[in-house]
Amino acid sequence: MKTPFNIFKSAFLVSIGLCLLISCKPDTPTSLSLNKSALQMEVGDRETLEVSPASDKVVWKSSDDKVATVFYGVVTAMSAGTATITATVEQQSVECAVLVTGEAVTELTLLSDKNIEVKKGDSAQIKAKTAIGRSIQWFSSDEQVATVSQTGLVKALSEGQAKITLYDGYSQLTVQVIVSKQIEGEYKLVWAEEFDGPELDLNTWTYETGGGGWGNRESQYYTSRKENIRIEDGQLIIQARKEKYENNEYTSARIKTLGKKSFTYGKIEARISLPAGGGSWPAFWMMGENYPTAHWPLCGELDIMEHVGNQPSMISYALHTSIKNGSRGNNWSARTNQDGIEGEYHVYGIRWEESEHFGCDRITFTFDGVDKATRLEELEHIDDPIYWPFNKPFFFILNVAVGGNFGGTIDPNAFNKDVMMKVDWIHVYQIEVK
Repeated sequence: MKTPFNIFKSAFLVSIGLCLLISCKPDTPTSLSLNKSALQMEVGDRETLEVSPASDKVVWKSSDDKVATVFYGVVTAMSAGTATITATVEQQSVECAVLVTGEAVTELTLLSDKNIEVKKGDSAQIKAKTAIGRSIQWFSSDEQVATVSQTGLVKALSEGQAKITLYDGYSQLTVQVIVSKQIEGEYKLVWAEEFDGPELDLNTWTYETGGGGWGNRESQYYTSRKENIRIEDGQLIIQARKEKYENNEYTSARIKTLGKKSFTYGKIEARISLPAGGGSWPAFWMMGENYPTAHWPLCGELDIMEHVGNQPSMISYALHTSIKNGSRGNNWSARTNQDGIEGEYHVYGIRWEESEHFGCDRITFTFDGVDKATRLEELEHIDDPIYWPFNKPFFFILNVAVGGNFGGTIDPNAFNKDVMMKVDWIHVYQIEVK
């Protein structure tokens, strides 16, 4: 719906055109002209009018100084309304119709975001206004990172952070500028585990064995027996079984690449078929390589995929940090529901990107190549390991737990059939910088 002011604005602009074409045309030919015949401005804006041919004898006049003033051709919008600017040279005159919208600004006001991101080598415009009659001065806290012109144009010179300060003689504002890397290139495969040997490659993987609940009240005992873990037809098989073993009612397997294979950033994917059955809890996840010294949760945990048989269509993604983790009950997590994930192969992955947004890392969780959830590093805690440990090498873990805090109630009858997670491959891609 058009507001009365919009109706007035449309009519006014039409009238300008008619005036210029018909009624405002002088009775006698004139060679004098203006570079602009109409202006649409907001309160506080300035525009420059120029006469042609140029003359130092121009007399400028505004029909309403409350709406728009003119000084040597510089028009300043003072308040909402209309006015006519007239330029006269000797006996010849030309006019410019002015439409002013908006409200007057009484103090220094930022019209852009308080945080901006600029790629190295690029520029960004910061916009601000102050009271009429004042001018804004611009300063950069680190001109080796970013410079700023006296019109607010920021040029990003090197990776880092700089504060841009605006000062109008009465008050000041700051804008945080993040200069991020200009990363160009394509993802290239840097590592692949195809599970195509006769046995698990112990140059890459280590078996983890034992019971005791694993910190989650789990019911299985992890073994390295072929009954629980093996290579078959180019696939890793991890099978959970209902059987008494070392005072446990169930067995399964868990392997890791700690001390053998770890990665920082990249696109990571695994083609996996998930088991079915109440109480099954398969997972494909990562932990910080500094786990032996920093321990959990300070080392960080990145859960690329978790599934529980009691919720057949659910896939869970999670991040655990020193500040926000499962023990505190406040870790970040997200879920998606997909039909046909049990007993079928799908690709579970992440894009783990450095300084992707405002200089902050980003982790995006994917299912068959489709983005499902995203988590960003917090700008106010950038590079703080207790808030974001995900900027250093992480190693892989594959396992199938039984029961526990997340796996839930165990259905013993589910183990009358094979409860197996099958892993076809794991691929790691990283950007090859050009």
